[in-house]
Amino acid sequence: MTHKFVSIIIILLFPLLAGLSYKSDRISMWDRMCEACHDGATVLNGKVVIDKEQMKAKYHSLDELVKAVLCEGHPCMNILKHDEKLVRKVGKEIGIREASGK
Repeated sequence: MTHKFVSIIIILLFPLLAGLSYKSDRISMWDRMCEACHDGATVLNGKVVIDKEQMKAKYHSLDELVKAVLCEGHPCMNILKHDEKLVRKVGKEIGIREASGK
């Protein structure tokens, strides 16, 4: 009886324990929403869309990035027009920092 009980407990707990040890690779917001176009090879209106490294060089603060996306962004980026928080999150993921003095 005790052996059966222990076996059942192990069988029931194994999936739980296996799930706790599993670490999923989370896809960043950049990878999910931006990288497909901002890959340095996509052409939009005759110009190559800048990639992550070019973006980091161009925008020296998150405020600059937010202004560019929300105010001056191309119509294909309208999905982000009302989500400053998301734009800031993506900017932080790629290494753009808050303006100094903030």
